[in-house]
Amino acid sequence: MIALSATDVLSLLTPAETVVLMESASLAAAGASGPVVPARQHVKWDQGTLLIMPAIGAGALAVKLVSVVPGNSVRKLPVTNGLLILADAGTGLPLAIMDAAALTAMRTGAVGALGLKYVTPGGVASLGIVGAGVQGVWQAITACAVRPIRTVYALRRSTASFERFCATLAAHAPGVKVVACASAAEVLSRTDVIVTATASAEPVLPDEPASLSGKHFLALGSYERHMCELPDAVFRLAGHLVLDSEFARHEVGEAVRPVEHGILRDADLFTIGELVSGRRTIDTARTTAYKSAGMALYDLYVAQALYEAARRRGVGQEVAL
Repeated sequence: MIALSATDVLSLLTPAETVVLMESASLAAAGASGPVVPARQHVKWDQGTLLIMPAIGAGALAVKLVSVVPGNSVRKLPVTNGLLILADAGTGLPLAIMDAAALTAMRTGAVGALGLKYVTPGGVASLGIVGAGVQGVWQAITACAVRPIRTVYALRRSTASFERFCATLAAHAPGVKVVACASAAEVLSRTDVIVTATASAEPVLPDEPASLSGKHFLALGSYERHMCELPDAVFRLAGHLVLDSEFARHEVGEAVRPVEHGILRDADLFTIGELVSGRRTIDTARTTAYKSAGMALYDLYVAQALYEAARRRGVGQEVAL
């Protein structure tokens, strides 16, 4: 069995490769039969949330354990931490353990880019980011793999986090210009594609139809029913919500609230796999909305590819249990 550190994980696959993996996983999830993907478990304690995400498919099984501890931000510690265990589905024998925070950042960026590829026009050259943390920067990095991004407009809430955002993006996507914005409204005014990557319980954009019309929204941060990064007007304008998985339909506020409030019907929510397969199309000249909540199958596809690449290249540390 091998152990893959965060550095190993981030070195083994390119952003473009991870997007291709997410396309394959979305098609598998949308198929009539195939992978076993139980619902994600949320285990609460006073300081945070433990997310447990198992999946079995394509000859392997994976379990990802992720802790989200918001208080870590004031301790100058990572808010999201975790471990993924990969095993052979035929024997159950473990193959690898790997840093789940790095895998999640990379995978979430790829799932966001998958949405970008299918819900925005092909010539998009700029991107807005509300939430310039780890997830926000990986959204920007991977977006460059599917669109000719030249400028990123990012909300600057703190100098330190903004500088980290710029440095990380420059390391992975040199030549992309980053413009600091003082508010989410400014981000919205500067570009037609807006990515939200926060843990906000309330919308982070103004609920103003005139400002939102004709734009494209990708919500990646919220992960529970009480959280919702997008305002109601986005759903009214779009008339639909593209989801990264069927699980999101019942897990996150962006999917639950519009239906409960009568803005969207259940039939107006559908998965990205339906767009990838061509079973459904949307008009990207109009307002579009996409929500990623994460799915264990996406993690499994990335973990398998990481393991195979690590074995080919001799990366990782051999460990024995």
